[in-house]
Formats: sequence, C-alpha cells, structure tokens
Amino acid sequence: MSSCLKGIHPMKSKLFCKKITIMWTLIAFKSFPKGSHALCRWIAGLLWVLSWNTVIVAAPPPPQTASEIERALGGAPGNTQPALQLRGAPHSGSSGVGRLRGPAGIVDDPASAKPAPIQIVNPSETIDYPDLIRDRPKIAALIHFDLNSARIRSDAYPLLNEYVVALKSATLAEAMLLIAGHTDAIGSDDYNLRLSEKRAQAVREYLIEHGVTPDRLIAKGYGEMYPVASNATETGRDLNRRSEFIRLDISTKISP
Repeated sequence: MSSCLKGIHPMKSKLFCKKITIMWTLIAFKSFPKGSHALCRWIAGLLWVLSWNTVIVAAPPPPQTASEIERALGGAPGNTQPALQLRGAPHSGSSGVGRLRGPAGIVDDPASAKPAPIQIVNPSETIDYPDLIRDRPKIAALIHFDLNSARIRSDAYPLLNEYVVALKSATLAEAMLLIAGHTDAIGSDDYNLRLSEKRAQAVREYLIEHGVTPDRLIAKGYGEMYPVASNATETGRDLNRRSEFIRLDISTKISP
C-alpha cells in the first residue's frame, strides 16, 4: 500500500499506524458499552488500513552516484522533487529561500531550460546564507565524521569519491562550489560554528587531495544557525548535521 503523511520516514509509518489504532481502542473501550467492543475492534482495523493510505511521503533520497550529483549540480531541468525547507523559512511561492531536498538532498528550486550565469563572489564575506542558496543548484549530503571531530569517517569515502568523479566530469569541470558545514544544536554556538568550519574544510581538503582544483572550492561553516529539522529529536539532529555543496557560478532562474 502506498504511504502518506508528509515528511514521515517509511520505516516509522507502521509505528504511526499502531499508535493511532491503540489510541482509538483505549478511548473506545472506556467510552462505549461492553456489547459494542466487537464493533470497536472492527473500526480499529479499518483505521489501521486507512492510516496506511493516508499520505506518508518519505523524503527523496540524496544523490549517491556521480551521475546523480552531476544532474543535481548541473542546473538541468527536471531535477526538482518534493523537499524539506530550512526550518522556519518561507514556503515555496514566497520570496524566501529554496527548499532543501530530503534528509540530505537537492533544493527544490524552479528548473530552468538555460541556467543563467551569475557573478562569482566570495560568499563567506559578502552573502548571507539564505540569499546564497536562493536560485542556485545545491545538494545537502550526510557525510559522517568522528564524534566532536573534523576527521571524516571511512564510511563517507565512497560518497566523497562519487563527488570527486562528478566534479571532474565535463558537466561540472568548471563549476565553482561552496562547501557549507552545518551542525545540530548540541553544544555552544561558538563550538558548533568552529566545528562546522573545520568539517567543511576537511571535505574541501579531501576533494583537493583527490584531484579537484583548489580554486574551485570555498569552505565555510554555519554552525547550528540553519537547521532543516527539529533539534529536539535524534532523527532531526541527524538531518541537521550535514555538508552542503552549493554551486556558485550558475543560477536556476530562467534566463530572459
């Protein structure tokens, strides 16, 4: 059966349905006469079935292969998907920032048949983050680091190697990227800002060591300032600990 509540992970949909059924059963058994308990069980079963059909749409997976990364950062049409917004950011259709895709994905900006070139600037000095990510191809990747460290874990190497291949491809050979580091809200603001900066630099250094030209890559940490999920849960904190790859040399706005 197709799933339905927007933003709920598919692995959690069964637990969600179970909670609804248990809540209904407890309320019904306390409120209705004993003779109607069979009817209550029948309604509980119906609720279980309906809750599976109610719209639980999982966030689309992030790009994992070089070809997927190429398509996402290349600014080509047809790459938009339903997405998570920056937490607290304006909704689609407003003048706010674009939306980040999935637990680590692409931004749902309007596709353009012809990505427009934009002036290259140093975003770490001149552009606020919400302005920076507006109208630019971008990916948020879950790159794992050792706890409280900027040391990249070995299980992140395969994904980073796919980025190396993509950035050396003909499509992205001249692309200029900002690597933006983000953390969850555990720890002080200053500590998280420093940690995110070191992690963004570590990703940049890995790409350079594997053959990506240094002057194409800028690294900057943003700490905990721009979450895409709640920091009240482990799942949300996981989503917020991310490295973003933001392309600086083209815009997804439609050229006149």
